[in-house]
Amino acid sequence: MVDTENGREKQANDENRRGDGVPDSLPECHRRGCTERATFVVLERYQEETGHGAVEAEAVLCQEHADEESPTNLDGSYADYVFRVEPLQGTLDMDTE
Repeated sequence: MVDTENGREKQANDENRRGDGVPDSLPECHRRGCTERATFVVLERYQEETGHGAVEAEAVLCQEHADEESPTNLDGSYADYVFRVEPLQGTLDMDTE
């Protein structure tokens, strides 16, 4: 398989869906060594160092690790810079049950 951004995203999404073998189960926290379920997604969009385009870094994290997050690429901020932490959709659904 050719290594493309779309291919990597699909593979990551497929792995996240596998979770415990239950469709649409929450993925594990992205932090190495953490086995907690991810409840937040963290996104940072910044200008790459060469100035030739935007880079998006995204990670799914548990509550504890999401609390520790802060912008790390402010030197690459530009008009469309984004840093946000949002609850995963699955956690919103669980809150209403």
